[in-house]
Amino acid sequence: MDETVFTYGSPQLKFGPGAIDEIAWDASNLGARSVAVVSDPGVADAGITRRVTDVLTGGDISVDTFTGARVEPSDASLQEATDWARKNGPWDAIVAVGGGSSIDTAKAIALMTTNDGDLVDYINAPVGGGKNPTKPLVPVIAVPTTTGTGSESTTICVLDVLEANVKTGISHASLRPRLAVIDPQLTMTQPAGVTAAAGMDILCHALESYTAKPYTEFAAKRAEERVPYCGANPISDMWSREAVRLLATSFRTAVADGDDVDARGAMALAATFAGMGFGNAGVHVPHACAYPIAGMVRDFRPDGYDADHPMVPHGMAVAMTAPAAFALLYPADPGR
Repeated sequence: MDETVFTYGSPQLKFGPGAIDEIAWDASNLGARSVAVVSDPGVADAGITRRVTDVLTGGDISVDTFTGARVEPSDASLQEATDWARKNGPWDAIVAVGGGSSIDTAKAIALMTTNDGDLVDYINAPVGGGKNPTKPLVPVIAVPTTTGTGSESTTICVLDVLEANVKTGISHASLRPRLAVIDPQLTMTQPAGVTAAAGMDILCHALESYTAKPYTEFAAKRAEERVPYCGANPISDMWSREAVRLLATSFRTAVADGDDVDARGAMALAATFAGMGFGNAGVHVPHACAYPIAGMVRDFRPDGYDADHPMVPHGMAVAMTAPAAFALLYPADPGR
C-alpha cells in the first residue's frame, strides 16, 4: 500500500533588515535568561558575533561565546565544541550566528549537552550508530549570515568524519531550530566566492526537492516511522518553486555586486524557502555525490573562504555533479 500522508515542519521565522536588533526579546520569549552564542572566526572578525552578543546582553541575558566553529564541521570540531559546552554550560538556549557550519555546530551542542553518549552514537548509520535523542534538546535560535545552506530550517547537522574521509550527518526532527532570525543586512559582507557556492546550494536544494520521489510513491508507514524527509509534496513544492523564482532575479547580481541590498534580501529569502522545501521533501543524487567529493579533499582552498584547512564548499561540491545528475534523471519526470 502506498503512502497517503505527508508531514511538514518548519521553525518560527523572523525576516527583515534589522531583525537581529530584536533577538533579546526573541530569546526571552523562549524563556531564555542565559544563552551560548556559537559562531566561527570569520564571522567574529567581521564584528557580527559581537553585534549579536551586545543586543543579548543589553536585554539582560547572560552570554557565553564560542567562536571556534569550523567551516565545514568535522567530528573532531564538533567534539571540541561539545567539550567546551559541557564545561561552560548549561544554558537556556543556543544562538547560532554564521553560515551552516555555525548552525550545525550549535545543533550538535544542543544535542550533546542534553543527551547521553558520544557524538558517533548519533551519526547516521552505517558510518555511526544512528541513535535517536531520547531527551528534549535546548532550543536553538539560528541567525544565518550566509545565503545558501538553509540549515536554519532543517533537521540535519552535517559533518566530515575525518578518519573515514566522508561527509555525513546527524538527522532528527528535534535538531530543527526553534526560531530563525534572518536579517539580510548580516549577509552584506559575504564574499563573492561564498555567495556563488552558497547560491548553488540553494539552487540544488530547490531543484532536488522538487524532483525528489513523491511521498505517494513510498510504502505506507505508521506514525512513529515517518521521518522529516518524506518526499516531494504540495507544500515543499511551493517553497522550492518560489526559491528558484527568487534566485532567477537575484543570484547573478548578488555575486557581482555584494552591496545590492535587494539582491541580498532575495537571496536570503530564497535560502530559507529552499530549506523549507528540502527540509521536508529531501534531496537526492547531487547531494549524495557531494559528500564523498567534500570528504576526500586533499589540498583545494576556495576563493572567499578564510579556512585553515583544505575544503570543498558544500554548495560547490553539490553543483559539480548536478548537471549530469539532472540530465540522467530527466526521463523519470519530464514535466518537472
